[in-house]
Amino acid sequence: MNRVAEVLRGWWIRWQPSVTGLVVAALAAWVSLMPSLLPREWHYQGIVTGVSMLVGYGVGVAVRTVWRRLVLPRISVHPDLDALGKRLLIFARLSAPYVLVVYLITATATAIRWQDQVSDLVETPRPPWSDYMRIPWVALAVFVSLLVLARTLRRLYRLFVRVVRRKFNLGEYTARITGVVVASALLFGVVQGVVPRLFFEAANRISGVQNAEDLPWATRPTVPERSGSPDSHVDFDDLGLQGRRFVSGGLDQARLSDLLEEPAMQPIRLYAGLDSAPTDDERSALVVDELNRTRAWERDAVVIVPTTGTGWINPNAAQAIELLSAGDVAIVGTQYSYLPSWISFLADREKAEAAGRSLVEAVVAWRDSLPPGEHRPNLYVYGESLGTQAGEAAFSGIRDIRQTVDGVLWIGPPNSNRIWRSLVERRDPGTTATEPVYADGLLVRFSEDPAEFRDDHTQWIPPYVLYVQHATDPVVWWNPDLMFTRPAWLSEPPGKGRHPGMFYMPVFTFFQVTADLGNAIGGSQGYGHLYDHQILDGWAAVTAREGWDDEQYERFARLHDIAMAEQERG
Repeated sequence: MNRVAEVLRGWWIRWQPSVTGLVVAALAAWVSLMPSLLPREWHYQGIVTGVSMLVGYGVGVAVRTVWRRLVLPRISVHPDLDALGKRLLIFARLSAPYVLVVYLITATATAIRWQDQVSDLVETPRPPWSDYMRIPWVALAVFVSLLVLARTLRRLYRLFVRVVRRKFNLGEYTARITGVVVASALLFGVVQGVVPRLFFEAANRISGVQNAEDLPWATRPTVPERSGSPDSHVDFDDLGLQGRRFVSGGLDQARLSDLLEEPAMQPIRLYAGLDSAPTDDERSALVVDELNRTRAWERDAVVIVPTTGTGWINPNAAQAIELLSAGDVAIVGTQYSYLPSWISFLADREKAEAAGRSLVEAVVAWRDSLPPGEHRPNLYVYGESLGTQAGEAAFSGIRDIRQTVDGVLWIGPPNSNRIWRSLVERRDPGTTATEPVYADGLLVRFSEDPAEFRDDHTQWIPPYVLYVQHATDPVVWWNPDLMFTRPAWLSEPPGKGRHPGMFYMPVFTFFQVTADLGNAIGGSQGYGHLYDHQILDGWAAVTAREGWDDEQYERFARLHDIAMAEQERG
């Protein structure tokens, strides 16, 4: 420990840390440990705290600079007081590393109660104390590494200014301005151009390799009701990783019949991958060809699923509607990207919307083209996360949705969703943002848990449009406005699972919820961005299933668990 203390002391003297910066960094560390939407693993919390400390340190340095250059020169201080202040500053600089380490450990200890409470609220096991005690050391390592990097960049900037002054015979002020302009241009170019381009190129390469990956259990379908089968217009190898998972997954007719103890139909699963056709419209046209090939117009329902990033369709959702309908359903989807959903959210939102619009419009046109007087399947739209944004893009608003399809189930919508935001902002007075009521719940409903609709559609006019959203889901509540604007959901009583001690602080709340985005599945089912256990109730509500009560739910939940134990979620 003595050796470590010596190293820390030598480093601190050499780098001359700002005491003001350290004070604000310590406050930022404390804020990062305060209750947020979801609990965090110790290593992730350590990284979050370390980055928070660097941001706080930067704020503290900025405040100190303004004070020393603009305020202090206008204040007259007695020489004795000035000398005393300098001695205190030296003492503070020497003692700062020890104080900061002790503070981080004690702050972590006091934050354990908060973090345990957050874990209890979202029904996850409390981490052991030993995990919490690792947080300060990870935070210190991250903070010191980032601070060294920042100081190195500052030294390079100063070296550049000196070289410019000597080479071009410029004044100090002009050289500094030149350095700021050059550094800003380089930083802007790196942040806006080089880094994103390299990042997305690397992500595309990696995701492209994964998209072509072979899965031993994802075998070519043999039944004609699946895309990629010998009868299909779509080649199995062109479906992509998620497409192959989708068409080869789920229970077949025989297993469904056996599980339900009643005759079932062979479910239809249709899909077109990025390699199936070059454009969204051509992939959508392929899916329509598949609908005709499989005589999907004879089914009771067709479900349109605008997919998330990589083309993923949640097998829990697909299996749930196939169980509830005894296989009398066709599910269709297309792929528009190789990238995971969170990267697609940053880079491909427009692409997701274009693909979703193309798919919905193509299938709606197919349904509308069926001969008048003949059977027409009910048309439903399902989406999760980015898939809800892709689905919304096909409609101008709630009236258009209700006039076009027979029901919608959208789960975990991002805060940037156009229609969702419009409805929440125009919610009925007195209702909350986490569970808003729009037009008395006649046209569209929002729910933290759709179990509330079991055997109850009172005052709900079909077609049924349902958004399921959790009060603890950062995907739903993250918004750039959090930087400087307190959101409605933090001004009202906390929704299910949210810690009542969470309150709004400019900048810091934005950072906290942004950190929660990277940990969106950090709770248990029914919290955060985990909705699997609520999909059955959601489908039953949207399809207006008769007799859906607690007993029916328990039966199908048991059957669903059995069905999902026989396949991978993906």
